Amino acid sequence: MSIPSSLKQISVVRSIGSRLLGSRLLGSWLLGLSLSVAASASTGTDVNLNTKDVRAGGTPVGDLIRVPIERVAITENVFYVSGLANVYLVNTPEGAVVIDTGFAHQAPKQMALLKEVLKGPVKYIFLPQGQQDDVGGISLIRDEDTQIIMTRSSAEYMVHRKRASQFLLPRYAELYSWTKELMKKSQQQAKKKDPFPYKPITPDVMVEDHEGYKFELGGVKFEVLALPGAEGINSAGLWMPEEKILFAGGGSVGPEIPMWPNLGTVRSDRNRILEEYIDTLNTMIKLEPEILLPGQDEPITDKKEIMSNLTLLRDAATYVYDEIWAGLSQGKDVYELMRDIQLPEEYSSLSQQHGRVEWTVRETVNQAGAWFQYKYTSELYPYRPTVVYQDLVELAGGVDNVISMAQKKLKEGDPIKAIHLVEVALEAEPDNKKVNETHVQVLQVLLKRAAETHKTFSEIAWLQSQIGKAKAKL
Repeated sequence: MSIPSSLKQISVVRSIGSRLLGSRLLGSWLLGLSLSVAASASTGTDVNLNTKDVRAGGTPVGDLIRVPIERVAITENVFYVSGLANVYLVNTPEGAVVIDTGFAHQAPKQMALLKEVLKGPVKYIFLPQGQQDDVGGISLIRDEDTQIIMTRSSAEYMVHRKRASQFLLPRYAELYSWTKELMKKSQQQAKKKDPFPYKPITPDVMVEDHEGYKFELGGVKFEVLALPGAEGINSAGLWMPEEKILFAGGGSVGPEIPMWPNLGTVRSDRNRILEEYIDTLNTMIKLEPEILLPGQDEPITDKKEIMSNLTLLRDAATYVYDEIWAGLSQGKDVYELMRDIQLPEEYSSLSQQHGRVEWTVRETVNQAGAWFQYKYTSELYPYRPTVVYQDLVELAGGVDNVISMAQKKLKEGDPIKAIHLVEVALEAEPDNKKVNETHVQVLQVLLKRAAETHKTFSEIAWLQSQIGKAKAKL
């Protein structure tokens, strides 16, 4: 497969302006570079959402819902369509391979755009992770004899995700504010309670993660690789060894590159393991890809940039991993480690807009079995410290005294202690106006700080959600 010379200019564009998943100006710039960007295909089953005011708008993850659906030619035979999640197509002389099929509410447009450049039948659909953004358009693109390829960990993840759905959905809705509008409009449009049914899939080709899988179509070679990474232990990738193209879908590298991985999620997910993430980065570095095609964000076509980014991520993750175990060996508890372990100067350029180093520390310590800190006996018992908050309020002489102290801490520039004190007061008198007014004030300070520092999506979205709830009590 030959690579058009114009494709090399993508890397230049990346250094000039906003990334594709931010303002998305790259879409119009690519038109000027003569890359094949098609207009959005219209279909009666798409759901149009109001994305003007979304939680954590302006962050890479918050703005994913705003990503326009456009098709871009990567090579003469490789195409991708952007959206909440990228979908890919590889044409060969004997048919096509599709990688990811998008979210159900965007899949009609994405699959229509792929079909415009599809040559021959779809022989394989590769699902890198088995999440909602993988499976939404399967029925729109598959042919009668299409084979679905998944790793066993991805197939098992789908069973877990289905079981955990009632636990996870409210948590997602708290952060991704557009999900409620999506569900309401989709229910009305489809005239059914569950317009996006999520069901585990039994693939035609089940790949054992530790073995991988090689296949060939039309003289083009493909390799399925387990790449447990930034978005889950069930992530996998598809490697084209002769073209040196790596489809790093399934969140192997996160929604922006380079970016600190979201290994300790606020929304909740199965274990995301730092040590395995480091192994995955080493695997990718060893491949020396010349084109990197992620599940989100735009392609990277400069080998030097790809290798530099992967090496930066690997080295930063290794540093944090080593510091965690050094700290545990010194008897430090998880909160000490969360405060102490920060990225040194050489890695400080890494964005923490999706995951945070301190959350990774906490998740890794928990995975190490260190849930009991060998410090407080009360940790052995099924009660949080909140069980004595009302007693503490009484001891302090009432909520007014507690709130006065919270306001004092806020004026002193310590919103962390202030939010702890406010939560003590809320446990005693959740509807107290003064308590809720102070709650809003502290949350707004935390929000301002979050927006001025790491700009982490989950933190900002959570704070915005809680401010809305606290204001509703006033």
